[in-house]
Amino acid sequence: MITKPEKRQENDYILLRRVEQCSLLLIVLFTLGGGYGFGSQFAFSALLGGALSISSFMLLKRTMMQLVNRIDTQKPAAGFAFKFYLRLFALAVVLALLGLNVQLHLLGLLAGLSTVIISVISVVLIKGLMDFFGKGNHAKGV
Repeated sequence: MITKPEKRQENDYILLRRVEQCSLLLIVLFTLGGGYGFGSQFAFSALLGGALSISSFMLLKRTMMQLVNRIDTQKPAAGFAFKFYLRLFALAVVLALLGLNVQLHLLGLLAGLSTVIISVISVVLIKGLMDFFGKGNHAKGV
């Protein structure tokens, strides 16, 4: 028998997978559509930005899963904050090095980097609308 907290946690995992899937779809769309409309430099930049964005999101997800699994320890958020800022700093360094060594299309890079946030907003908005109109699990009391 699945309890209510376990069901909520399962629903959260499903939402995370949907964000990942939506992000990957957006990366493909931005890369192919941008390559067709703006050229190969835009497509490469969108692909590179998307790869950086989704990899950072997946690392953040892994860190959060570790945090949730060992929530009973002393000050678990301190390690999370350190890893978060370390990952953010590493992303800035990678972007700076790429910007210095590879010619990138700025709008393509921004499109790729924005894939995860667009996915998060889309998935949460769709889930909220489904719940509001009674088609989601939360509206039925699950």
